Amino acid sequence: MTNSMFWNEVIGWIFTTGAVASFIYLVTLSLDKKPLFGDNDTDRDIANNERKKAQRLYKQQKKALKAATKRAKA
Repeated sequence: MTNSMFWNEVIGWIFTTGAVASFIYLVTLSLDKKPLFGDNDTDRDIANNERKKAQRLYKQQKKALKAATKRAKA
């Protein structure tokens, strides 16, 4: 086996390994629907909870303002 044949074989194995690793990564990513490295769920949950708290506060303030206006008119 000549030197160029050896390096062609090495490069072929590197590309094959990269293709298999990429395929496995994409399959696990599509099955999990979560990032493989790091977890963004806690950040999303905190933001979602803050948004819900703000909406509840807005509704309470709106309701209180409506009741106060009704009392002031009466």
